[in-house]
Amino acid sequence: MRSTTNAMTDAIRIFPFLAPAALATAGCQSVPAAIFRPESPGATAIHDLSIYLLVVAGIVFLLVEVLLLTAVFRFRNRPEEQAVQTHGNLRLETGWTVATAIVLFATLGLTVRTMGEASSVPQAALPQASAWPGDTLVLRVVGYQWWWKFEYPDSQVVTSNEVHVPVGRPIKLQLESADVIHSFWVPRLGGKTDMIPGQVNYSSFLPTATGSYEGECAEFCGTEHARMAFKVIVDTPSDFSAWVKAQQSPGAQPATDAQKAGQGAFLRSCGGCHTVNGSAAQGKTGPDLTHFGSRTSLAANTLPNTPDNLAKWLQDPQGVKPGNSMPNLKLDQATVGQLVAYLEKLN
Repeated sequence: MRSTTNAMTDAIRIFPFLAPAALATAGCQSVPAAIFRPESPGATAIHDLSIYLLVVAGIVFLLVEVLLLTAVFRFRNRPEEQAVQTHGNLRLETGWTVATAIVLFATLGLTVRTMGEASSVPQAALPQASAWPGDTLVLRVVGYQWWWKFEYPDSQVVTSNEVHVPVGRPIKLQLESADVIHSFWVPRLGGKTDMIPGQVNYSSFLPTATGSYEGECAEFCGTEHARMAFKVIVDTPSDFSAWVKAQQSPGAQPATDAQKAGQGAFLRSCGGCHTVNGSAAQGKTGPDLTHFGSRTSLAANTLPNTPDNLAKWLQDPQGVKPGNSMPNLKLDQATVGQLVAYLEKLN
């Protein structure tokens, strides 16, 4: 991976016309969703193919521009010269046709190989303690307009918009859609896979480094497509086990008067759409909020999960994320404060 990154840098130095691409790449480098910082074998394969395509396209662009400028200046019209009509150069035309065919077939071969590498976890990449597919963690992912549900069938855990996985363990994704076509994409962990209503698609990846990785919907799916994001948090095995154990517990019980009042307001106003295990709220229309307080963001990664942002969301969800399915309940300030106290307790 390091060598290919160096190759990209060298290519940018060699071809000045790639400066805009270099700036775009540099801008992406500081963003967690950057495709030039892969952290799985499949994402690395896609990254390497991208470098190859970037370099080949740069060479072709440079060659075409040099020939074009040469033709413009060398063969420009001069009053003292008479244009000479020719009928082509068979050797030249054969040469560029064969060269183009070689490049296209090489690109096709590399693309087919990359598709295979990106859709499977190579045995060589697995830790000795892992066995593919016996040690695979299976995740069911359902896309909604505009949020994500993640289910762990083996541990009976359900979460929304923020998913945890262990480092060094193969992850198999069962991808579904509840409404329109979505596309699951975590740029640093793998390629895009469409999520089609009425059809189950599959994908997989092997995270090789701990950290938080940005994911997004890569298929336009309506008004708030741009704010249909999520996070994949790659934990150490011990941290992941602790997280699963915490997620299997019911929602925390309110301790203060404000939290108790907030729970009552939640059951009256929100329980028909949201679930909080351990309470009477068992709605399935919206995200599961059993451990909402432990998440780092809200509204499908639209805002950081802070009391102020949560209050803003509860007061006017359409103002924060126009077109989403949560109605404005016209809550007064006191009720919003109670709901914030209760929801932030759910960790």
